Amino acid sequence: MSIIVSIFKKELIDVLRDRRTLMFMVVIPILITPLLVIGSIKFQEYQNKKSEQKILKIAYINESEDSLTKQLLSDQKGVKIIEGVPIDSIESYIKSDSLQGALYLGEGFLKKIKTNSSGDVKIYYKSSDLMSKSKKRMQAALDIYKEKIIAERLKQLNVDGQILEPISITDVDMATAKETLGKAIGGFIPYVLVMFIFLGAMYPAIDLGAGEKERGSLETLLSSPATKFEITMGKLLVVSLTGIVSGLVSVLGISSSLFFIDKIPVQIQETILELINPFMISSIIILMIPIAIFFASMLLSISFYARSFKEAQSLMGPLNIVIIVPLFLSLGPGMEMDHATALMPLINVGLLTKEILAGSVELIYFIETLFSLLFCAAIGIWFSVFWFKKENTIFRV
Repeated sequence: MSIIVSIFKKELIDVLRDRRTLMFMVVIPILITPLLVIGSIKFQEYQNKKSEQKILKIAYINESEDSLTKQLLSDQKGVKIIEGVPIDSIESYIKSDSLQGALYLGEGFLKKIKTNSSGDVKIYYKSSDLMSKSKKRMQAALDIYKEKIIAERLKQLNVDGQILEPISITDVDMATAKETLGKAIGGFIPYVLVMFIFLGAMYPAIDLGAGEKERGSLETLLSSPATKFEITMGKLLVVSLTGIVSGLVSVLGISSSLFFIDKIPVQIQETILELINPFMISSIIILMIPIAIFFASMLLSISFYARSFKEAQSLMGPLNIVIIVPLFLSLGPGMEMDHATALMPLINVGLLTKEILAGSVELIYFIETLFSLLFCAAIGIWFSVFWFKKENTIFRV
């Protein structure tokens, strides 16, 4: 055990001297994650504001005697009505962005309305354009028109408008603000957490495997009294530690960034502070340890196999996809924590993190998830040691 500790100290010192490792372990998570969170929110606000303020040119084609629809459409914010557009040119104008939409009232529209029938209206728009803002603005004008017509018809029939509302529904949401917010951000945090554990462990793993091959220092270590198992474990502990630190720093970066966003209500900020409690922190750390060990063992095995630092980087690149897919699956509709999903690596991390943040985690699922991750970590350690003991792998040039 003392030899493993000595190797751990030696490798940790070497890793901390490497600027790239420090960048990926500390600097990038603590700077990039707040920028990602704040930047994405600000960009979304800017895009929404931009789309709301843009003046949309909408063709108005009325073959009936109705005039109210034109007035209601012009009352909509950000609408410029274009008249005199031929009906057979609508498609080409919208596709070329000369128009953003068109409202067509056919002949006999007003006659049908006056005889208590349904008037036919066509809305032309492009669904990919500005999140269908043109459709929403035309629809809003028509909804107002519909409400006015219904009110007039009920008045003529001397019928109370309440007759159209046979039931009164009151929504009673039993979920607390903590549960709602926890479920909402619970899918995002494990994605960032796992990715930064992987990135934080990747460069130390490359340096302690392929990097030592290039420097010629691996042979010196192999000639020491330490066994290959002890050398592997010492390196594994260092790589796992850097992954854990990177993950913790990334979560710290996310948490701190939420307090630099101006428009977050005080109630949400208080709920966030309530989420960050000793149970949540300790639970996340417990989950991080086997994840970091599994990633470390996997990355070290690849690093031992690679001939050079560059080859190790190219071999580890595709692993990002392997990690991202299960995390995205955990965000899918209908994905809930149960005895089956608790045993699925990485999917269980995403689902369990949501439960932890919502404060609704069940102990049995936590234990099953932890068992699954520890099992994967144990397999990873065994494979890493097995791989390191093969001389044709270590001395592959």
